[in-house]
Amino acid sequence: MKNILTIWLLSIILIQSTGNCWIIAAFYLNRNRIANDLCINRFEQIPVCRGICYLQQKLTENEHQQDRAPELKHKEVLLFFEPVSTPAIGMSSDHKRPSGRYISPYFPTSHLHPVFKPPVC
Repeated sequence: MKNILTIWLLSIILIQSTGNCWIIAAFYLNRNRIANDLCINRFEQIPVCRGICYLQQKLTENEHQQDRAPELKHKEVLLFFEPVSTPAIGMSSDHKRPSGRYISPYFPTSHLHPVFKPPVC
């Protein structure tokens, strides 16, 4: 399901980004009909443009349509920090803070150096 959705979204993006190519391709495929029926200068005795005026009109319409695309407006967020002094309640300055080290009651922290000596050779 993800593959189908991915391929579909990529094809939509590809078609949208190559809009001018599709307009030009459709123009060259239908050039005779455009020159005979849709050309602005079709009533002149000697047609010079052969539908190129219609192509230019469609390309400018496509450019205006892309320009009218909704612009994303970013909201500005004002971040501020107001320092607030809070009194230290219940702790005096001479109070010892815990070190964060766990000392097991079963592990001796102070040992006698004369007892624990390496053997002398």
